[in-house]
Amino acid sequence: MAAGENSTEAESQYLYVLSAFLAMEPVDSVISLARGCSGGSLTESVQRFLWETCVKATASGNASYAKRLLKKLITEVELEKSEVLDEVYEEYALHMSEASKEDALVKENIRITKFISFLFSEGLLYKHPSCPSSRKLVVPLQCSLNMLEGDTGCSIWPSSLFLSEFVLSYPELFTDKSCFEVGSGVGLVGICLAHVKAKKVILTDGDLLTLSNMKLNLEGNHLNYDDELLKQHGEAESSRVKCIHLPWETATDSELSEHRPDIVLGADVIYDPSCFPHLLRVLVALLRGPTKRDNGSLETERRIPAVAYIASVIRNADTFNAFLTLVDQMDLSITDLTEELKLPYELLPYMYSYDRSSRLISKQYSVMEVIHAWSAPRSLSTSLMYSFAQRDDTEVQDEPLYAAYLKSTGADRPYRDELLSKMECDGDKVVKDIIYAPGNKKYRFCKHISKQRLLGLPSELMSKGKHFILIRNPLNILPSFEKVHPLSFSELGLGELVSIYSDLCQMGTPPAIVDADELQQDPEGTLRGLCNDLEIPFQASMLKWEAGPIPEDGLWASWWYKTVHKSTGFSSPSNYPHTFPLKHYDLLEQCLPLYNILRRHVKHKSSLLTSTLTPPSLPVPENAKLFAWVGDEIVPREMAKVSVFDSVVQGGDSVWEGLRIYKGKVFKLEEHLDRMFDSAKALAFNNVPTREEVKEAIFRTLITNGMFDNTHIRLSLTRGKKVTSGMSPAFNRYGCTLIVLAEWKPPVYDNDGGIVLVTATTRRNSPNNLDSKIHHNNLLNNILAKIESNNANVDDAIMLDKDGFVSETNATNIFMVKKGRVLTPRADYCLPGITRATVMELVVKEDFILEERNISLSEFHTADEVWTTGTMGELSPVVKIDGRVIGEGKVGPVTRRLQSAYKKLTDDSGVPIPTYQKNLNTSCV
Repeated sequence: MAAGENSTEAESQYLYVLSAFLAMEPVDSVISLARGCSGGSLTESVQRFLWETCVKATASGNASYAKRLLKKLITEVELEKSEVLDEVYEEYALHMSEASKEDALVKENIRITKFISFLFSEGLLYKHPSCPSSRKLVVPLQCSLNMLEGDTGCSIWPSSLFLSEFVLSYPELFTDKSCFEVGSGVGLVGICLAHVKAKKVILTDGDLLTLSNMKLNLEGNHLNYDDELLKQHGEAESSRVKCIHLPWETATDSELSEHRPDIVLGADVIYDPSCFPHLLRVLVALLRGPTKRDNGSLETERRIPAVAYIASVIRNADTFNAFLTLVDQMDLSITDLTEELKLPYELLPYMYSYDRSSRLISKQYSVMEVIHAWSAPRSLSTSLMYSFAQRDDTEVQDEPLYAAYLKSTGADRPYRDELLSKMECDGDKVVKDIIYAPGNKKYRFCKHISKQRLLGLPSELMSKGKHFILIRNPLNILPSFEKVHPLSFSELGLGELVSIYSDLCQMGTPPAIVDADELQQDPEGTLRGLCNDLEIPFQASMLKWEAGPIPEDGLWASWWYKTVHKSTGFSSPSNYPHTFPLKHYDLLEQCLPLYNILRRHVKHKSSLLTSTLTPPSLPVPENAKLFAWVGDEIVPREMAKVSVFDSVVQGGDSVWEGLRIYKGKVFKLEEHLDRMFDSAKALAFNNVPTREEVKEAIFRTLITNGMFDNTHIRLSLTRGKKVTSGMSPAFNRYGCTLIVLAEWKPPVYDNDGGIVLVTATTRRNSPNNLDSKIHHNNLLNNILAKIESNNANVDDAIMLDKDGFVSETNATNIFMVKKGRVLTPRADYCLPGITRATVMELVVKEDFILEERNISLSEFHTADEVWTTGTMGELSPVVKIDGRVIGEGKVGPVTRRLQSAYKKLTDDSGVPIPTYQKNLNTSCV
């Protein structure tokens, strides 16, 4: 009964306070009455009661009185050395922000004191180096009003709070280290650095008023500071903390080179792209501060690299990406430590100590991260939307542009009239007021069908937010599509998806691409990869959901999503597909190339037959983007393919040549074409292109690629495509297939240092079996020998004929020198190469004795010089064979002389490439 009486008495006292408040009695009187409710002190419950009263008063139009009361309340509580509720601080900050938006002077001069409390848990008592004996580190801070504004939903600077908590959580990173903060605000991070006993703390800011705030706070936390602006000449430097006025724009390299910090820190320094060049210059100077060489000159290497810890609220993804681009240009290495160094302690529980009002929540997420998912119909887009709807940090929107699409196109769809009456039809308003509207969660997932991206929509639709594209093989879509809607190329929307991909790439923000078939096969792996691409954390809840509609479904869901409603996750694909309806074959042919364009850019693949190997680097990176001639057209590298019915695939039934380009001329072009047509005739090819047609294809390919020097061509002529698979040339009724593959390719061997050979056990073909005079594509005999050289870790393998004499290597002809005589094997079992014939002519021209005969392997082992010849490698000196050093183990004088003669010949001869001189003159201009 007594407890009830006390409760009633307390309620009466609160009502008395409320009456005084409503009567707008002096704020001192209201505070005094409030004290009486709790025995003379302004307890948490009293503060909360007054805060709630002020919120209601503000809503009723008494904001001015509420602000005065809040200010008085904060002052009185701080005088008691108690903690002010965060709600009270935030409400007062809101009032001051509203009251002084136009008064910059007021913002800079009015100050609020905020007590930041870092609370260490019981288990850390006396164990954690940062933990005070009280388990509570209280940092009083004064800050001017302009530092309380912002849209982060926290009364002061969440990045500084996080960085401070990081310092206290990992003191071992900072103890006894020299620390330099770029942009120190009110000095909170510096105070924490001093607490963990950093060897030296330098705090900087480019704003003098902020610097003044900082110094007040250092004094308020019993820290001396060294003020460079006020220090007298000759004054000793004994302070732990130094304050420096440092505008990034005017900071000189010499000024920065005086500091060689171990650690650089920054909170919320990534905010204005115009400042990035200055900020990055400062960071580079600090991280690579000069050191002295032994000779007294400066160098930028340091024994222990400095590190910078940057914490920032990313309010704008484009701004952050601009920062990352500049970081890369300045050759700095950047790593996201958010997951790797998760804070092990919640030292700032006050940030979660209460539920903010809906007004504050809305303010907190006034800038949401919008995730745009673009897809064609029947691509698991609804299942993916359901997946994102399971996240606790994401809200979803189901086709927000649908009504605008219906109104603009007049398309006839189920529920059309209801959609137009209940959904926003103005595309401009949809983008600005719905897609990019404030919200209550961190992310907004917008599911879009590609064809709903109409002309005339605001540019922000594509330039803002994170975008990814969801694709699915048309082979798997077409059989089921017509069950819900008539089929057409435009309905599938793959053309628009390619356009979306292209537009985003041109903006410098290539979208992630997800294949829906991969999503079915490996939901977790694919979703993890997508979340990584979107730079959001993966949540396991994305993998499962309850069957049935979800509240976020669009009005059309009951008609379109019937089967999806039954799912509880990403259903596994059936082991075997349905029979494809041949009536859709033509449409499939139209769509597949577009799907394949996008499919090439899928990062996370889990298909049964997809290689798990990391994509290899190319020997010459410039060849990643080239054009090749295939059949009767020039196509990009990734589209350069032949039919599975082509003879080269069916049986290696093809002939080929290697050509090299020197300074705008094709070397020995006519000789190579002679041999190619001879080989084709020996194999009884029919419908062979003319000599002029082959030349035209070669020249067009070279000109299109801009390849006029240092280029190699692999020229192939296959027997062509067959009408059905099989060996018989009678099936070849389409004519030959011409392939011109030009690559940037310097000579493939070391023609200065020399190469090493071994002898292969694989013997060279006899003319009884397959005549090597035919330059054919059936190269397994040579490849088996090359495997032996690879296993021996040498450059190439020597191949012997059936009698044990040296024939050639697996890829080149071979020469040797003995006592001034040049010898080369007979071409009975090898291809008499065009480069071989050229070098033989040069040997005679240079007045050496040339001998062509059977040569044993031991003669090569004991030769004075050896070299190989071929279009791909030119003249390549051999310095070792089967472990025997050839001559002096270096390029011999005869080899060097012939190399020089060969180079002069390639400079002076060859068939000119049309327009080469024109291109040369244009490039010079």
